Amino acid sequence: MKRLNYFIAVSLSVLFFSACESFIADDINLDPNNPSSVSYNAILPSIQIRHMDVYGGQTSRVNSMFAQQTEGVARQWSSFNDYSGMQPTRFNAVWNIYYGEILVEVNSMIADAQEDGYNHYVGIGQIQKAAALLDMTDWWGSIPYSTAAAGIEEVNPTFDTQESIYTEVFNLLASGSTLLAGSDGGFAVGSDDVIYGGDTSKWIKAASAIKARAHLHLGQYAEALAAAKASFTTADDNMSYTFGATQQAGWWRFNDGRTGDIEFHPFLRAMMTDLNDTDRLAVWDQTFITSHPYMLPNYEQAYISYREIQFIIAECLSRTNGNAAEMETAYLNGIKGSFLETGLTEAQYDTYVAQNAVNPGGASLDLEDHILTQKYIGLFIQPEVFNDLRRNDFPALVPTSGSQIPVRWNYSEFEVLFNPNVPAGSTLFTPRNSWDKN
Repeated sequence: MKRLNYFIAVSLSVLFFSACESFIADDINLDPNNPSSVSYNAILPSIQIRHMDVYGGQTSRVNSMFAQQTEGVARQWSSFNDYSGMQPTRFNAVWNIYYGEILVEVNSMIADAQEDGYNHYVGIGQIQKAAALLDMTDWWGSIPYSTAAAGIEEVNPTFDTQESIYTEVFNLLASGSTLLAGSDGGFAVGSDDVIYGGDTSKWIKAASAIKARAHLHLGQYAEALAAAKASFTTADDNMSYTFGATQQAGWWRFNDGRTGDIEFHPFLRAMMTDLNDTDRLAVWDQTFITSHPYMLPNYEQAYISYREIQFIIAECLSRTNGNAAEMETAYLNGIKGSFLETGLTEAQYDTYVAQNAVNPGGASLDLEDHILTQKYIGLFIQPEVFNDLRRNDFPALVPTSGSQIPVRWNYSEFEVLFNPNVPAGSTLFTPRNSWDKN
């Protein structure tokens, strides 16, 4: 008997990570007089919100815990914190969401839009797909792709190499940007785009931002720098979604149902205390409950942000011996972006960066002591911190158990049990990503 593949299994699996969460996308405006618009107006926001939800929810919790910004302290999360509980079953939900609720849906939207000639829907779909694929290969390494997401016909898809997935990411970003720079084909994207409201210029910037992140992972610093400079110029450009009253943000929902399971990590607290980072600590380092001042129900979840881009620019300039003044400006912009995103004032930021330990001047900025340290702090609870940790082997963390920090996610239990093509010997600790050279 054929097994249900992972696209169908999403409806049957025990969604561990989201068991205490609700997900409602009922604020989508549909035009019943236009069947085509009903389809696109429904599917695009569904893809976007689901991606932001899994990225800022389950993914954020796992990655921030592995990177020791947060720690599991109670119930199952205490075993997750020492890695022993992070078995393949714990990754079922995220695997199913990326494949069954994002990749399959975005492929369908792209195919329909191509057939209808709606170029801007194709372009946005390709950029959304590139972002999802980048997440998936960064968390898992080799993943099913070329023979996956085609429906129930393919029940045992093969695994594509990470190198080939990165090539596809770059191709999708380039194609999406080209399409968005041209005609919409007679049907413009509007308010159904819950990220940018159909603003094609912002989507093109977002494509460059994602491209910069991907090049950075690969150690292609000149390319990352060029892409970053072509992307976001202010925080208004952030590729983000603000959750609302009917669909609260992931951390708030988790804290509502799992109060006391995860808290602020002592490692990050010590790092920030040493730098007199008292204002951000006062906001972040509070008990993780529904009244937490940062983990709000209407949290604005960024997939990629201006502050991250500024830190990318600073890092790339440092690694390529670029202009010191330009590097300092980008570095400070990244810190300021974090302060403002946290709800703090420019005066508080000014006081913080006036310290020599934080800003000794452009020519004296150190890659680890300054740029990577401040990026690690400034991207609090953003999943990208786990990529930075593996890419740089920084900060120097002590494993919570054993002798090694996790270097990847486990594959879904369904794939491990039923797909003979799963790479043999894969665990949390092996193999490393192709770009993880440390």
